[in-house]
Amino acid sequence: MDRVEKGLKDRLKKIQAIRMLGTGMDVGNLNDHAHEICLLLLLKVFRREITENPNRSRADLVAMTEEILREMHLNSDRDNAERLVDGVLWYKDPNRQEPFQCFIFDEDKGEHEVYKFRYLKIDREHSQLEKGGSFVYMLTEEAQEIIFITREILEEFGFDIEQFYTLQLIKSGNFHKAESSVNNLIARVRTLIRREKDYRRDIIRDPQIIFMDNRNSRNKSEEEIKRQFEEEQKVFDDMFSWKDRLNSFPEDKRLDGEMVFENLERARVLHNVLARLVVENMAYEVEVRVKYPDSFWKTSTLTFKNDIWKNIIVKNGLAHLDILEGILNPLFSPEVEFIFPLDWAWEEQRVRKREEILWEDEVAVDEAWNRKETDWEIVLELWRKVFDSLLEKGEFSVTELQHLEGEEKEKWLSQKINMDLFMMFAITEVQLTLDYKNIDERLELYTKLCDRDEKYKSLIGKTIKSVNEVDEKPLFWDEIFISPYKIYIEETRK
Repeated sequence: MDRVEKGLKDRLKKIQAIRMLGTGMDVGNLNDHAHEICLLLLLKVFRREITENPNRSRADLVAMTEEILREMHLNSDRDNAERLVDGVLWYKDPNRQEPFQCFIFDEDKGEHEVYKFRYLKIDREHSQLEKGGSFVYMLTEEAQEIIFITREILEEFGFDIEQFYTLQLIKSGNFHKAESSVNNLIARVRTLIRREKDYRRDIIRDPQIIFMDNRNSRNKSEEEIKRQFEEEQKVFDDMFSWKDRLNSFPEDKRLDGEMVFENLERARVLHNVLARLVVENMAYEVEVRVKYPDSFWKTSTLTFKNDIWKNIIVKNGLAHLDILEGILNPLFSPEVEFIFPLDWAWEEQRVRKREEILWEDEVAVDEAWNRKETDWEIVLELWRKVFDSLLEKGEFSVTELQHLEGEEKEKWLSQKINMDLFMMFAITEVQLTLDYKNIDERLELYTKLCDRDEKYKSLIGKTIKSVNEVDEKPLFWDEIFISPYKIYIEETRK
């Protein structure tokens, strides 16, 4: 047997399972669409299965099929929906409830043999037949293979579904498959991180992208995104709770399990990075909307020919010819020079006139664009009062800053990170720890506070959450607007 033919039997099994899906039934005007309807039905059943949704009885499958028909704008009656469900559950006559079967070639035996399989099987854990419950169905391995046969189909589920699938594999001790699933998690979260970074760069280049981005994460409210990250973090915690049970497995499985949990920790760290980026981008969106609303409707009418060449160079002349070279070189150079971030430019435009920027000495301009570093001395001085309030009262409201004036107010406004931190605390919860690994600025702040005064270490392990006090007035300083959020220690809030 040629090496390339090895494994032919297993490949034929996968092909036959795909080929026979949605065949062998008469569903009238739906015959041409039966294959795709049945695939969508398996996808919906699988989603419910791995999210522990027990609504997977035959009646539920019929209801899901009718929902699919509506989504696909196909008109048909309930009888055809029931035939489609029976065509996924059983082979040919539904009254006999036989498995699907076909002939496939076994390369080792050199002959054809009967291959039997099912797409759905009874989920004994959720059926509760002893209590008179209905049959609840789940996907067989053959059906799962159909779903995961291509990366494109797998992408439809999203990060949360991949998490649930990984959790089920860990629970069953199937660490070999779990390792592959964790790798998918890491790949998925890295893709999401890259998208968030690209989105931030897109906003800087063109703020109007805020209204043109149609991704699901952009259509969710703060509370929905906050809840999503909380649920995803809880699934990570559930997965790690099984780590202590590794000792009950044989040594070979235990080693596989240790590798799975090691990679899982990488996925969790990357997930924290993703959460931080999403929060930062949401805060940045708010900042752009509030502080620079004119950027959404103003378009540039500046042209090199009229505004630079005719109105300046031709009209006023040049001190010497080398200046012309400096003006033209950037336009034709194959190397793109660094473009200053838009928020830096906005800040400078408040105090600098356009003519001054055009004609100032090059060295002076470079010095003017130096971005200010975070002054942690000021930040820690201000946030000590916030954390003192968390220690004493268990909460702190951003509206308490409303009465500040003069130098105290200027200190809060002098450090951009102050407002960013408030937004981060408001959107996602955080468990206080001294191990921030340059991932979460809130934990970096907390670690520095603990270095200054050990009394704050009594908060280690506690979770800071937030609530929007809709009855209170928001914080409004000049052009800064923050909703009336209250941050609180979860265990102490009344």
